[in-house]
Amino acid sequence: MAGLRRILIALSVGTALLATPAHAADLQIANGDFDAGLTGWSGSHSPGGVTATTHEGRTVARFDDLDTTKAYGRESQPGLPATAGARYRAHARVWITSGSADLYLRFRDASGTLLASAYTPGTQSGEISVSGTAPAGTAKVSVLLYSGVANTGTAYWDDVLITKDVTDLGVQIESTVPNATTFSGGTAYAVYTGTAATSPQLAVIDLATETVTRTVPIPGATGGWAATTATDGSIYLGTYPASKLYRYTPGGTSVTNLGSAEGGHSFIWDLDAGAGGKVYGGTYNDGRYFKYQNGAFTTIGSVPIWSDEEYVRTLDHDEQANATYLGVGGESAALVRFDNVTGDKSNLLPEPYSVNSMVGNVTWTGGKLFAQVNGTLLVLTVIANADGTYSSSTDATITDAALHLSPARDGKVWFLRDGALTSYDLATKTVQSTTVRPEMDVTGYTWLADGTLAGLGAGTGRTKILKYRPSTGAWSNNAVDGTPILPAAINALGAGPDGKIYTGGYLTGGTGVYDPLRGDGDDMKPDTETLHGLHQTDSIQALDGKLYIGVYPSSKLYQYTGTWPPALLYTGGQAGNIEHDCGQNQGPPPQDRPYALAGAPDGTVYMGGVPKYGKRSGGLTIWKAGSGGTTICAVPGQAIVSLAYAGGRVYGGTSTRGALGVTPVYLPGAEATLFSYDGTQIRTHPLPAAITARTAITALTEVDGLLWGMSGGWLFVFDPATGTYPTVKKVLADPDYVTSQGRAFRDAVLLEVAGAVYGTLGDQLFRIDKTSKNLTVLHTVAGMDGLTADRHGHLYYKAGERLYRYAL
Repeated sequence: MAGLRRILIALSVGTALLATPAHAADLQIANGDFDAGLTGWSGSHSPGGVTATTHEGRTVARFDDLDTTKAYGRESQPGLPATAGARYRAHARVWITSGSADLYLRFRDASGTLLASAYTPGTQSGEISVSGTAPAGTAKVSVLLYSGVANTGTAYWDDVLITKDVTDLGVQIESTVPNATTFSGGTAYAVYTGTAATSPQLAVIDLATETVTRTVPIPGATGGWAATTATDGSIYLGTYPASKLYRYTPGGTSVTNLGSAEGGHSFIWDLDAGAGGKVYGGTYNDGRYFKYQNGAFTTIGSVPIWSDEEYVRTLDHDEQANATYLGVGGESAALVRFDNVTGDKSNLLPEPYSVNSMVGNVTWTGGKLFAQVNGTLLVLTVIANADGTYSSSTDATITDAALHLSPARDGKVWFLRDGALTSYDLATKTVQSTTVRPEMDVTGYTWLADGTLAGLGAGTGRTKILKYRPSTGAWSNNAVDGTPILPAAINALGAGPDGKIYTGGYLTGGTGVYDPLRGDGDDMKPDTETLHGLHQTDSIQALDGKLYIGVYPSSKLYQYTGTWPPALLYTGGQAGNIEHDCGQNQGPPPQDRPYALAGAPDGTVYMGGVPKYGKRSGGLTIWKAGSGGTTICAVPGQAIVSLAYAGGRVYGGTSTRGALGVTPVYLPGAEATLFSYDGTQIRTHPLPAAITARTAITALTEVDGLLWGMSGGWLFVFDPATGTYPTVKKVLADPDYVTSQGRAFRDAVLLEVAGAVYGTLGDQLFRIDKTSKNLTVLHTVAGMDGLTADRHGHLYYKAGERLYRYAL
């Protein structure tokens, strides 16, 4: 019964059971839920006294001890592999109707000889646990359920679970959607992003059969957003980090690493082919425009190519004119026509759109220039002026348009608008939607030889191919067989009200669900099927039996109540004014990265984070059922990176780092701020003078009515009742936010568990004594980040694509 119940719960949230694995990440006691009776539990001590039965709708082991001269026990055998020196903890649920019940851990050597044991006596119903450290010579660990000689009574046991001190729970999220696509003939070449530990892959896809014919690893890269087909038929791939360029020769079994674009900065964002085998590209974070030809990289023009903007986010090359159109941005968007002969530059972006931070996509086709800016597709005619400069006139402005569009054919270009396949007629300048709704994000289009439009992209957790015949209106939308399935790095984690640990994927999105201490044995695959439908998750918070999820881009707030996908409650990217940045008489700019969530006792949810590219002011979002949501300014010029509710107010901690694309990254002279909001007014609470690390307050939590926080390596405790700081203490080395700028957005975490405060900062897991405020480092792992706890009180953190448990 208990096993069936767990299956039904798993299916209700969209998860699926996996086959029995070859090895175990979690230590799984065979038949720990007694669904198979007493199988796997050997008798010990006196015979009899133990039966399998049903209690409160569960299959359990019933102990009936009626004899004060006998002891009864059942031990999980054979024991599980154990390591000397490691600490183990066992948990079980027990219902005691009379007498007592004891839970033992037992350590044995390879021959089965008992070396040591530890026990906890149970005197009342509930969860019971016991821990012990394996002595020298230990090979096996087991659990003994026991009723002692002097005891008489009845007890029911179920859900016997065990863990060691540190457990690598493995990959939690998988992705199988393309980030970049290029075409050659009837073949698509798609890039699938990996992680720091798993190389991305190039998939060769036959568009006729809609299957993958070959996958090729891209070693030395983490992922890629750019692909193009050169005039010689070679496939070029732009990757990150270090802006590496790769070449693939169709039919080959490997890619060639061509090195880094000059400067070697983070991303090659886009690529396009030029005459004679040339390839042009653009980078972040130095805003570089470059060329690759005959084995060499050449920087073209200035660095950055336009003003101080850090992004060459998109480009398209006009081979006939030998000019390249560059979509740049960071703080202010620009659409630059660069003459590759003279080096002349002209900004063609209509002035009203320069308040946006970025041009997201540029396409030169059919003699027209198409530019996508914040969901609006501009159709531009490029005008050569008498003085040699260039300008543009606007033919059409199309809202709610997706990022990519097709090459022109028969006088039309095609794209998705509000989910529907739509055409734009170049001659009549008219837009016509179809009834075709493929439910996918297309990353590239091509025309097949028979006049069919083909688009490749991401569906719900799958790669899909859209095919459409304009002449007949016939269409199909099929999943591609054989695409790479790669781990996704974990970006956020949190405990749900159902007791499970939820994880959100970086870049490619996806949500993982882990049932504590019940993980399957394949730590290279998620324990449950990845849930799809959400993009990159930045924060996860349980409140009043619901799970709230903050998602990038556009700071979307979702609510999950057991049915997937979750409900979208609010979109911070649609709030505020793109021209504002919390200046005088201004509101907040649109929000983008929701790093902080907190809840109030009345059900109000607070969300804070980082604004859209090129802005500095994070807004505080207030949402409550029945009243909708709103976003207000908190601390002008600073992002909100931590939140906690205490003393009848929500408190926020800020970061002096602006959004991506701002220059300088840190505003000179700015200091992180602690603020509070009581529903009517923002108040600031200056940090104590003793704190020397004032770049960002990345952790806040409520502990016994007080507010605990971290600013760099400094711990502070704030009393909401008095407005004072009773504790200010340097507990760890200050992080280096100059070389690790991303940590100024999300770094420390504080969490109260079982009477102590735990946290992570700078690759360290630590405990802080609530009375003395002394800090003890418990564990150090490179790349450690995030922190949450399960119902057993164990801690969870992430490192790259893997989830870990630290047993308390």
